[in-house]
Amino acid sequence: MASDKIAGGSHGIPLTVLRYIAGEFLLSLGISFLFFFVVFFVNQILLLAEDILAKNAPLAQTLLLLLYSLPSVVAIAFPFSALAGALMTSARLNSDNEILAFSSLGISPKTLYTPFLVLGLAVSLLSFAANDYLLPRGARSFKKVYADLVQASASIELAPFSVKRYKDLVVVTGEKKGEEIGNILLFEAAKDSRQSFISAATASLSLDDENSAALISMTDVMEHRTKGEEGGGFVVSSAETLLYRFTLREPIIGYSSSGPYELSTKELSLAIEKKRGSLQRRIDDAQRQGSTARSELLSRYQRESSISAPRNGGDGNKKTSESSLARGLSSLDQALSIRPKDRSLQLYELEYNKKFAIPAAGFFFSLLAFPLGLGTKRSGRTAGFGVALILSTLYWGLLFAGQTLGLRSEIAPGLAMWAPNALVLSMAALLWFLRKRGNRRIV
Repeated sequence: MASDKIAGGSHGIPLTVLRYIAGEFLLSLGISFLFFFVVFFVNQILLLAEDILAKNAPLAQTLLLLLYSLPSVVAIAFPFSALAGALMTSARLNSDNEILAFSSLGISPKTLYTPFLVLGLAVSLLSFAANDYLLPRGARSFKKVYADLVQASASIELAPFSVKRYKDLVVVTGEKKGEEIGNILLFEAAKDSRQSFISAATASLSLDDENSAALISMTDVMEHRTKGEEGGGFVVSSAETLLYRFTLREPIIGYSSSGPYELSTKELSLAIEKKRGSLQRRIDDAQRQGSTARSELLSRYQRESSISAPRNGGDGNKKTSESSLARGLSSLDQALSIRPKDRSLQLYELEYNKKFAIPAAGFFFSLLAFPLGLGTKRSGRTAGFGVALILSTLYWGLLFAGQTLGLRSEIAPGLAMWAPNALVLSMAALLWFLRKRGNRRIV
């Protein structure tokens, strides 16, 4: 039977037992993944509903957007599924006294720990693949489809014979002329109480390069602008063409421009190195300015102090000397106060660490789930799943807090994103220590 065992601790673990535990884990993992996938997918649908579905988007584009959103759902669902799967499995084994049965056969709980760790590592690798390969490609594809959808929905919002308001702008359209809108009026209220309206014979709509603003191209344009309270009256001007730009009413935050989430870890690493180099050059320039200002101040001080005896107009020379030194000191203070920073570098480093920290959570959750599941004596999988939901909520809150602190403070991005995993690891180590010290069934 020696060939039917895998070394594990002081005892071997039969392949039959290994397959049994792996099957239980995978079953619980599948159930948990389905639950978390549905939860995060529904959340994604709700996020998109107001911006996309409410615009009467074509079904094909809507389905594409949901499809390109799946990598982010899968990447975040895997780690929490590992936690729930491991907890449900260990709790079920313990509640049915199978852990005790394995121990009576000479297979200690520490030995049974091995398949949990191996499967937890596999889940982390799958999550990393989704995070590093599928997520950037999905984000770029999402952005492309969304740009087409925004352009189409924008033309719908400028439908013939309609009145639309965009903040301080009111757009009134006339009949449709081919691909263009005819007899368009734009009423604009300025901040200085002046008002103006623009009329055009025809107009067409497009988007800027970042899909964050709409561009109305007009022909045969006439503008009427009031002079406000400065004596009344108005000014009339005309032009053959005019390009009017205004911010879109309902952009989806995070998809209007390029961001680090669209990059793989390799691309992020290169971008970070480039940003660090640029920031370092700015720091070096600031230090050179400080050194130059310090040298100039020292030179002025030595030059002025070399004048030992006052001459005619000595008071004037003294005031000139003090003024010169004051200017030098002010220049030095200004140079020393320059502390170049790059907030985008912080954002990129946070995203880089997140691509590793979130997938790694699957492994750390497996470390914690097995000893934690051994503490449940009733309800089995149900109790394990309930505990997993609580821990998932806490971990998500810690992850969100770490990301927020990383963006709004000087805390290191690595510390901000890995602190929740470090806490999970500490809890796992503490559970093993307490169980061993308490002389419980884990030996």
